[in-house]
Amino acid sequence: MKIITRTEYLNRIIELNQTPDIKIITGIRRSGKSELMRAYIEYLKGHFENINIIFIDFMDMTYEKLKEYHSFHAYVEEHYQAGKTNYLFVDEVQMCPSFELAVNSLYSKRKYDIYITGSNAFLLSADLATLFTGRYIGIHVFPFSFREYCRYYDETDDKEKLFEAYSIRGGLAGSYVYKTEADRIRYIKEVYETIVTRDLVQKYSLPDTLVLQRLSEFLMDNISNLTSPNKVSQLLTANKTITNHVTVGKYIKYLCNAFVFYDIKRYSPVFDS
Repeated sequence: MKIITRTEYLNRIIELNQTPDIKIITGIRRSGKSELMRAYIEYLKGHFENINIIFIDFMDMTYEKLKEYHSFHAYVEEHYQAGKTNYLFVDEVQMCPSFELAVNSLYSKRKYDIYITGSNAFLLSADLATLFTGRYIGIHVFPFSFREYCRYYDETDDKEKLFEAYSIRGGLAGSYVYKTEADRIRYIKEVYETIVTRDLVQKYSLPDTLVLQRLSEFLMDNISNLTSPNKVSQLLTANKTITNHVTVGKYIKYLCNAFVFYDIKRYSPVFDS
């Protein structure tokens, strides 16, 4: 898969270098959080000498034994090097149960510059203040913008044609490696279903997955339209998906928390007469 440097995000992390906050890279699944972390590690290696990088990827079986938070904590402490700037990078941190206890302890020692990524269902913006007792700052990563899409394909001339393709393919760059439209659509659908039918159901112990599915489909069909939980619940119930405005309101919040949708407030300009 082709990799491009996402300059805006990389520059943002560089701005936060050696600040005391825990840096948390968030965003929807497959938006490029792990690749951004790796790009920053390469930047550090290329620009600084007296540094020590401690990197843990919980998707890698090499770190399987660290999925117990005491072992995770001990491993980091064992790899600390005095006299150097110590950076701690943890990818897919949610795979270590009670990871926040280890991270908060390491943060309290003031010895590490800490960066973490994780599944969007486990690092929701609404949960960060509860998980991390220390200071933290979020770096939110979106799927590819149209500008990044053009850079990926090394094309900038026929922007109308490119935008037409972008509007169909979207910004999940992982789908670009597939040669057929059917395979690209299948990839995007699997990412979506993983978030909606697994991540959210698991995190919130949702009893009614059908309502969540129908609600998500409705919201996709009504992007940019005014939406109210009461109206949506009436429409879903009329189409034989029985629900109520309270459930719909909660589920919309959950979908936004997981970055499947974004809440845009209505703007009503006031003009002086």
